[in-house]
Amino acid sequence: MSEICINERLRELRVKSGYTQYQIAKILNIDRSTYSYYEIGKTMPDINVLMNLSRIFNIPINELLADEKSPESVSDSGNSSSFIQGKKNSSHIYELSNREKELVGFFRVCTPEEQEKILQTIKTKYVFNKSGRNSQNSD
Repeated sequence: MSEICINERLRELRVKSGYTQYQIAKILNIDRSTYSYYEIGKTMPDINVLMNLSRIFNIPINELLADEKSPESVSDSGNSSSFIQGKKNSSHIYELSNREKELVGFFRVCTPEEQEKILQTIKTKYVFNKSGRNSQNSD
């Protein structure tokens, strides 16, 4: 039976998603050094952390824990696509600013109920005008 190299998978997913170790650690509410230990294989994240990491990287937990690499190219067009870009549920979070990545990461680790509450708060607190700019309600 082959050994799961979760540390390599975590680093690969983090780098390809555009996160820093500090950002992931902040979202998980752990020290950066603790997250660094996960990536170098010094310690193994517990199941709760693994579940949150799968949400942050927007992949199923079984994919996070898989012991085999996905093929480099999964498209028929001849263009090579990376491990992350080829996934159906891949996250293009690298296109976001650091603050946006952090917000998305925090949102993804929330329960569906917490996510709904966050969305409702944003919807009721801010009014979006026709020009696409937002202005805060004066309530």
